Amino acid sequence: MLILSNEEIESFLSIDKCINALEKAYASWDEGKAINRPRTDLVMPSLNGSGVYAFKSMEAGLYDPPIVAMRINSDIIRWQQQGGRVIKTKVPAAPGDKYVGLVMLFSTLTGEPLAIFPDGVVQRMRVASSSALAARYLARQDASTLAIFGSGWQAGSHLPAMCAVRSIKRVNVFSPTKTNREAFVKEITQKVSADVRPVDSAEDAVRDADIIAATTNSLTRVINPEWVRPGIHLTCVRVPELGDETIQKIDRLVIHSRQHAPENYIAGFGDQGIESHDAIDIIRKGPAQAREAKVEHPFWLASPELRDLVIGRAQGRKNAQESTCFLNNIGIGLQFAAVGAAVLAEAEKKGAGHEIPTDWFLETVHP
Repeated sequence: MLILSNEEIESFLSIDKCINALEKAYASWDEGKAINRPRTDLVMPSLNGSGVYAFKSMEAGLYDPPIVAMRINSDIIRWQQQGGRVIKTKVPAAPGDKYVGLVMLFSTLTGEPLAIFPDGVVQRMRVASSSALAARYLARQDASTLAIFGSGWQAGSHLPAMCAVRSIKRVNVFSPTKTNREAFVKEITQKVSADVRPVDSAEDAVRDADIIAATTNSLTRVINPEWVRPGIHLTCVRVPELGDETIQKIDRLVIHSRQHAPENYIAGFGDQGIESHDAIDIIRKGPAQAREAKVEHPFWLASPELRDLVIGRAQGRKNAQESTCFLNNIGIGLQFAAVGAAVLAEAEKKGAGHEIPTDWFLETVHP
């Protein structure tokens, strides 16, 4: 079995390979040659005073290549007010101030484990690649100016991903902290040919922008409805970054998946599991109110999915005047199967990683 690190994966995994792997996987999914299980969260109180404990899992399988992937996260999570917004953050509580996220690959030919690696680099690249794949179908062909909201982990992958599907000449970067956005621009400028500039306000960022990408950790709106204008394309990594008013102004909307909300199982709050799109609802309302509240499907849930675009069942941009949007409403295991398979193939070509005996993970008794 192959063990890989984030650093090794980052050294050989390109955004183009990710986009192509996802495009193929979405088509296979629609053909019935791939299977996906919606994400599930287990949320429970933690003795760590920094937040609550959350265990997240998702998995998917591909017929070609014959791989099943499982992605898991074991996290301490907290929510806090910052700059008038609610921010969701993960606490690096593992030894060495680190996080825990893993991807495991299994063979559907023999059942054996093939590889295990951290999910960090694959995570950011699969999100950005999905956004870029949607932009390939929805953004104007002549789109050349990109506005990026955020200067963190997801911004660092979305910017080159958008440059991979459109000839981006200028990028305006805005995040609330000046030093963060300036440091981000200095680093990312070395990775793309576009003219990347930090700007002092959200309004400066969206001025003349053809594509607006929200890549923050905010659980409240960062993209104002009045910024939706003819020809614009919007994308996000969290639905609340856009908000209902902004989404309702869009002419053509595509979502990632209708399997939109995880089944969150909340421990310590009675015998019943509580449905919630995000455990913040439990923290805000308290268990009694959350248990009684009805889960309403969002109005955008009937929109076409990304796989509908890929196979041509849903139309992409119709004309240059349309406003379009990709709503990245939830991550799915299929992304990790597709990108994980690409990671394994590239690692084997380059001789990357460390082999450990597969027999360590096998058994002679019938499970």
